[in-house]
Amino acid sequence: MTRRTPYQYLLLPLIALLAILSLIALPARAQEAVTSGQRVSLGRGPIELWNVSGTVTLHRGSGEAALTATAGGADGSQLRFFVDRDAALTRFRVVYPDVDAIAAPFEHSGNTNLRLREDGTFGGNDSRPNRGNEIRVGGSRGFRGYADIELTVPEGTEVKVHLGVGRSVSENVSGKVTIDTWSADAQATSIAGEWLFDTGSGDVVVRGARGTLRIDTGSGDATVADVSGDLLDVDTGSGQADATNVQVARFRFDTGSGDVRARALQSGRGVVDTGSGNADVEITGGTIEDILIDTGSGDAILALPQSADARLTIDTGSGDMTMQRSGAVLERRDSDGMVLRFGEGRGRIKIDTGSGDVTIR
Repeated sequence: MTRRTPYQYLLLPLIALLAILSLIALPARAQEAVTSGQRVSLGRGPIELWNVSGTVTLHRGSGEAALTATAGGADGSQLRFFVDRDAALTRFRVVYPDVDAIAAPFEHSGNTNLRLREDGTFGGNDSRPNRGNEIRVGGSRGFRGYADIELTVPEGTEVKVHLGVGRSVSENVSGKVTIDTWSADAQATSIAGEWLFDTGSGDVVVRGARGTLRIDTGSGDATVADVSGDLLDVDTGSGQADATNVQVARFRFDTGSGDVRARALQSGRGVVDTGSGNADVEITGGTIEDILIDTGSGDAILALPQSADARLTIDTGSGDMTMQRSGAVLERRDSDGMVLRFGEGRGRIKIDTGSGDVTIR
């Protein structure tokens, strides 16, 4: 027979007490079932939405956020909707039956593989205990059910949307918003606040944004217009980046192998890094402080306003350099680059194209 020491007898009640305290410390989460078409209040945020297949539409609202989810498709009646509430977060989930494939919600939808958990959440760190089962979403085969979600968002609300395949649309919303999709396009009009679009292989189109705008599309394209505020940050992986009428304090375009086209850009500080893509940048105003254009093996075209006041350093490697404007003072030239001054040369611009050509307009 094994005898316990006096210390073990003292430790047993302590361990039991710690276990009880840990349970007490866990926040209580209330789960509420919601029917298709039912309008439900989600409070004032933060709010998190999970939907594997379908659409998510955000509109401007007032008071408390309100959501309506509608099941669609031949198998849509098998979907279940739940709202989880605690002091820190309100979460809405679309729960699917145990299947290995889910058909696309509509024609021309994307497709992806993801790990779907029993509670309707998906993705995340593969090292977590409940990783879920890997399923295929998209195409014509599999479970034929999807959910269309509409959410009204009061000003300043924090919202995070997780969408597998389908489409996300945001209109006249001001808040702290993350649109996280696997293979779904995202569109936004007249938005404000702090926004992040992370679309995997989907495209992003934003027309009208104030504040901070970040876009990470993986292999999708990014198109933005009429953007103002503190920051525009676009990372498209292998996709294209197209920006028009941008007035921000800072900008960054990183396209991997995609091209960058920026028109009517007014900003003092920024970076364009295209890897092997081309960069076509038109600066129309603002005080230039520090701008870098690095295209790797791509070509670079830079258009400057007549009032430009900056020192321009060009390193073309094996590429050619063409000057198509007047007013530049040549300060230095060597075998693979040159330094030009516009005005007093107060700001700094550097162009490094590796083997690409450089054109200044």
